[in-house]
Formats: sequence, structure tokens, C-alpha cells
Amino acid sequence: MLNGNDYLKEVQKFTTSQYWSTGVRITAGVMVPTLILAQTDSLILGLPFLWGALFASLTDAPGPIHHRRNGLMASVALNTVTALVTLLLREHAALVLTEVVVFSFLFSLLGVYGARASAVGTLALIIMLLNLVPGRVEQNSFYVAALIAGGGIWYTLFSLLLYRLRPYRLAEQAIGEMLIAMADFIRARGALYKDGADVNRCFTLVMEEQIKVMKSQDQTRELLFKTRQFVMDASPKSRSLMMLFLDAVDLFEHSISSYQDYNQLHKNLDGTDLLNKFYGAVLQLAAAMEYVGLSIQRGAEVKRDLDLIPITSALQDALRVHQEKAVEGSTKESLHALEKTVANIQSIVNRLHRLVVYTRLQVDIDKTNTGSETNKTLVGHPIDWQTFRENLTLQSNDFRHAVRLTVAILVGFSISAYFSLQHIYWVLLTIVTILKPVYTVSRKRNAQRLLGTLTGAVAATGILFVIHGNTALLAIMIFCMVISYSLLRLNYFGFVLFLTIYIVITFHFLYPVDLNTMVRERMLDTLVGSIIAALASRFVLPTWGRQEIEKNMHDMLVANEAFFNTTWKYLLDPTSPKSEYRAARQNALVALTNLSDNFQRILAEPKELGQSTLIHQFVIANHMLTGHITSLVTDKSFNVTLNKPELENLAQAIRSELNQSAVLTETRNLKLASEEKTDNAIVNQSLNPLSILYSLVRDIRTITEKRIKNEIVNRQH
Repeated sequence: MLNGNDYLKEVQKFTTSQYWSTGVRITAGVMVPTLILAQTDSLILGLPFLWGALFASLTDAPGPIHHRRNGLMASVALNTVTALVTLLLREHAALVLTEVVVFSFLFSLLGVYGARASAVGTLALIIMLLNLVPGRVEQNSFYVAALIAGGGIWYTLFSLLLYRLRPYRLAEQAIGEMLIAMADFIRARGALYKDGADVNRCFTLVMEEQIKVMKSQDQTRELLFKTRQFVMDASPKSRSLMMLFLDAVDLFEHSISSYQDYNQLHKNLDGTDLLNKFYGAVLQLAAAMEYVGLSIQRGAEVKRDLDLIPITSALQDALRVHQEKAVEGSTKESLHALEKTVANIQSIVNRLHRLVVYTRLQVDIDKTNTGSETNKTLVGHPIDWQTFRENLTLQSNDFRHAVRLTVAILVGFSISAYFSLQHIYWVLLTIVTILKPVYTVSRKRNAQRLLGTLTGAVAATGILFVIHGNTALLAIMIFCMVISYSLLRLNYFGFVLFLTIYIVITFHFLYPVDLNTMVRERMLDTLVGSIIAALASRFVLPTWGRQEIEKNMHDMLVANEAFFNTTWKYLLDPTSPKSEYRAARQNALVALTNLSDNFQRILAEPKELGQSTLIHQFVIANHMLTGHITSLVTDKSFNVTLNKPELENLAQAIRSELNQSAVLTETRNLKLASEEKTDNAIVNQSLNPLSILYSLVRDIRTITEKRIKNEIVNRQH
């Protein structure tokens, strides 16, 4: 249970994050013109202006400023054209139906160009749905379209002005959030040292946290290295942020390094109190990293020095006592691995101290070392016809999603018209916001949408029943608006809950009607939309994660093979550029994240995943393998005593095992696998990190072969 300080820390994390800043920016961008229109009694007539501002703002996701600017401009243009076409056609049923089909498909297929383009398409689709039914106040179509354009332009200028006033703020928040996510990852890693820990369960948690770190790292990398200001700016602030990111990435490398077999570690040392000391030390390390991340996220320097030196000293003393008592060879090996872990913790401590110095702008940073390597790992989404055309196939998940959404909208439109539902657009909005390309995400959103709407409706009813003053209601509405848009990309249930309260109060101001009737209609519309979305996600060209798992596994093996080859090459020639090693490490981590993320999703799918236990073992084994390959570089003792002639045979065997496993996942043919004979005298050198690697790749090969054999047996039956 969280104590008072923990709750305060969580509040600080949220209110200093980019999510909160986004919520405040969206609220201000919409509420300023709202209050002006309310003062001039033009609120109803000016609603399209507010729609234009709101639906442009919701595409304004964090990222490089030129991406944000281009996304906002595209949103304004697409929203305006969509609104105009809809308003001109809405009196003609056949043309409206054609428009719904064409726009639903095209706008939802914009997802092939990335998340920002997907948001632009989704919001344009919502603009179309809101204008399908004639409003309470008849207005000229061109006038409404002009107001929507005006609202979008207003928000675009407002957002760009805020950026110019504080150009480094978003980067500070992104780096701070990345460090906070890394702190959670280190806590999860630390649980592997807890006395009596369930290693498999701990690795599952580690994989979940790693997914969050990688997503945060990718967002921060894009923000920094695609923004000319950070690459070219010579100011100490810009370069310190760049070095904060680069050092944080290298720090993450140390945090994923593994030096031991955790099952063997617990077998040898459980009950000795030594592992719990390591667990406590890792928790202190994570707390320090979180403190640094929170300070950077606030935009402040780290004022308090980190008192981390005693951590490694205490661990070294405790380790020395156990080493003097150790008798069995396997226990000595575990203690030797822990010795390497202490050295790794010391490296992390040193880097954390460097991060603190960077926040204080107390060092002269070499501009030539800021990002030339990391920039090469970026992959964009070019807006071209070729990409769009290549996705016009059922093999494309985006195409299947576009068809699924179009069918669901048509069904929702038809049912709403047939049963004369009061608010057709609300049913369709529910469908659009719930349906996502991945089934498990749609199912989760569906439940959260229903529960959030119900809870928000009950809360709004209570608020309107108790509070009657317009000033108090306006304050509550603005507060709920800020919270809802802050939670948009963070917590969908919370977003829907506060959004419902905000919308009910808004409609209370705009169209004072019977509250019970309004809430009941909203709940009915939401329920109808949720049912349609659930059926569509389950039965209309569903996209299952299990269809991608084989590709994820193959990509993981190929990436780890390339990572090992590059690492071994770098170890043999330490003077070679490190950029190739870093790129291979990044590719391996991305492949591992994709594999872990997909495996977590398919566990929630309705059909049971065949051989899920073996796949889980495969994921964990590859996670350990990636960590052990990384440790080859961070393990100073191994680098110094590297014996090329003696170990090359073992390195070749590791390559062969990974290659054969990759061939098996691709061909499903056991006959193509060849047995490589390795000198047992070398393999049995258990203190040698390569021996641990070879053991892991053999386990991966065995798991892969078991899966293929089971598939063959199942096909025969």
C-alpha cells in the first residue's frame, strides 16, 4: 500500500509529465474561445469553431515540432474538407452512405503512416459523424466549415507559440519520463534477487517494464534527433539534454546486463540474506534514478547529491564474507557472478552522478559527440502513395482494420436509423473510439468505455444534483476536461470517466433538459456502440497476435545472432567504432520488445495459444540471452582476459545454434538442423560468460525443436 510520500510522488510524476502539459494545453486552447463566445452569447453559433480547435488539438501528440506542425496543418485541412462535404451531402441519403463508406475506409487506413497520421484520420472521421445529422441551429455549410478551419488554425498558432516560449520543455519531460520508466525496470530486475523469488514471474514483469522503457526511449529519440534545434544548437542547455539522453541509453545497457543463471543463484544462496541485500541495494538505486528523472521532468537541476557510494561498499563487504565461507564450486560461481553484478551497479552509480552534473550544466560537453550514432536508428513513416498501395491487401493489419471499422460504422448507422435512436453520432463515436487494429486492445477499451461511461454518468448526476451554481459547475467542468485529456494516452478508463462528466456538464449548460433522460440516452447509445464494436473486432477480419508470433520469434533469433556477431567483433577489436554495436543492440532490444509485447497480447485472445508454455520459455530465454550478450561488453574482467584462439570455437558454436534455430522457425523442417560439435572442455568453463551464452542458445534450440515436433504430431493427428 502506498504511503503519503508515495502518493505525493505519484502526483508529482503526473503533474510534471507531458501528459498533464498536453491536457492543460488542450483545455486552454478550447476554453479560451469558449469563454469569449459565452460572454458574447454566441456559444451555440460558435460550436463549430470549438470543434475545430478540439479536434485539431487531439492530434497534437508529443514529438518533433515539425511533425506536430505538419500534423496540425493536415488535421485542419482534412477536418474542414470533411465537414464541408458532409454538410453538403447530408440531405441525400445515398450520397451520405457512399461518403460514410469511402471516408471511413480511407481515414482509418491513414494508420499506415504512423500514430500521428492515424489520429488525424480518426478525428476527421469524428468530424464527419458529428455533422451527419442536422443540428439544432441551421447554419450555412460553408460558414460552418470556415468556423471549423478557424478553430483549428487558432489552436495551431496557440500550440506553436507555447513551444516557442519553452522550446526545451517537452524534451525535459520526455527524458525525465524515460528515466522514471527505467527506474521501474530496475525495480523489476531487482526482484530477481529477492530471496525465494519466482524467476519466471519476475521475468514476465521485467518484460512488461522493458516494453514501457523502449516506447519511452523511442519517443525521446525521435523528439531529440529529428528536431534540428537539438542537433545544431550549441547552447549548454541543448547539449546537456542530448548528453542526458545518450548517457541514459548507455545506463540502460548496464541495467539489462546479466551475469548469472538466476535459478542456480537462488538454489545456491537462498536463505543466506545476501540476495536480499542485493535486492535492497537495487531498490535504492531505482529510487535515486527516479529522483533524478523527476527533477529533470520538472525542468529543475538535481540539487541534492546522490548518496550511493555506501551501496557498493556494503555489497562488497557482504560478498567477501560469503566468499570466505563458500565451499561448493557452484556456490563460488554464483558469488563470482554477484561480484560482476556489484561492478555493474558501480557503473550505474557513476553514470547517475554524471546525469546529475549534466542537469547543473557544470561540464563542457563535446558537441561532436551528441547523437551522430543514435540518429541512425530512427525510422520514419514517409507519406507516399507506394506505402498506401502496398497496404491494400488482406495481409495488411491496417487494411483489415479499415474494412472492420467501415463495416461496424455501417451496421451502427443502420441500427441507429432503424430504431430511431436519438443520437446516432454517439453510437458511431463509440465504435470509432473503441475499435483498434489489435483485438486485445479493442476488447480492453470496450470494457473500459462501458465502465468509464457508467461511472462518469453516475458521478455527473451526483454533481448536478448537489451543485447548482454555474461558477462551481464551470470550475468542475474545466478540471474534468484537464484530467480527461491528460489521461488520453495514459489511462483510457480515467479518460472516459472524466470525459463523461465534462460532456454531461457541457450539455447541461448548452441544452438544459431532463438530466435522467440525457444520461439514459448516452448509456443506451454507448451500450449499442460497444456491442457492435465487440462483434466487429471478434468476427470481421480479426487480427490475432498469434498469427504474428512466428515472425516475432524468427526476428528475435536473427536480431540476437546479429547482436552477438557484432558484439564479438567489437570485443576482438575495441578500437572499432561503437556505432555498429549500438545499432545491433538497439535492434535486438526492439525485437525483444515486439516479441514480449505480442506474447502478452495473445494471452488475452479468446482462442488458446498452442504451446504457450514453450513460447513463454522461448521469450524468457531470449530475454536472458540479450542480457548476457550485453554483459560481454560491460564485463571488464572478461574483456581484459579475452583469449581469442581458445574461445573462437565456442563463439562459432553459439552463432551456429542461433542460426539453426532461426532456420527452424522459418522452414519448420527439422531435417535442415545440423549438429555442431563443440569442445566440452571449453563449454564446461562455467566461469566463462560464453559458456553461459552457449547454454542459453542450446536451450533456445531445444525449445524451438520441441515446438516443431509438437506441430508435426498435431498435424498427423
